Amino acid sequence: MRSYLRLELVRGLRNPVGLVMLTFFPLGLYLLWTKVLDVVPRGQMDDFAAYSMVSMATYGAMGGALFIGGAIAMERSKGWLDQLAVTPLPAHGYVTAKLVSGAVTVLPSIVVVLGAGALLSGVRLPAGTWPVLVVLIWAGVLPFAALGVAFGYTLKGQVANLAMMIVYFAMSVLGGLWLPVQAMPAGMRALAELSPAYQAGSLGWRALDGLPPTGTSLAVLAAWTLLFCALAIWRYRRAL
Repeated sequence: MRSYLRLELVRGLRNPVGLVMLTFFPLGLYLLWTKVLDVVPRGQMDDFAAYSMVSMATYGAMGGALFIGGAIAMERSKGWLDQLAVTPLPAHGYVTAKLVSGAVTVLPSIVVVLGAGALLSGVRLPAGTWPVLVVLIWAGVLPFAALGVAFGYTLKGQVANLAMMIVYFAMSVLGGLWLPVQAMPAGMRALAELSPAYQAGSLGWRALDGLPPTGTSLAVLAAWTLLFCALAIWRYRRAL
């Protein structure tokens, strides 16, 4: 189990395409909105830079968690899981290794975007807030890891990646990671506040003001996590 986990960690950290897509794409969007485009009145730039920093860090981490399923789907289509079935590695050990390695590989996107906020966009926060943001953003995207596993055991190959891209983009937009929820129509705003992406982002947005997570955020994220875990377990058992 430890050997296979080590293999997954090395593979994840040595995947240049994945690291660029899930780390530098959110970073590029963040710098585009805060350093290139003039989309915010000057008096509001500091608040926007901090808000967008949390949004893009959450966006990148969410993608890293969700695309655990892409790796599972590709390996299923290539017969890799059938080969593992004849090794001493238990079936649940494979999923556990994917989840742990995925949790580790989302951290660079969080740290890089937060670092850009501090070093390039002039975001100033109390020293203790920075590690809190890392932990909250990381914890907030855990439901998407379970959803990724469910996708991985439901679809195969590029079909799974395409489906996850659509879900990833839709959830990011609906959750206010690209466009503030306050700018949405009332009906869409009410729907957005029930989405896991919005509640994941809200953990960090509230931390910017020194506020703890709300009970609603924790309850909604817990409900989505349980739902996605149940779906992942069901699909995992069906695929065996």
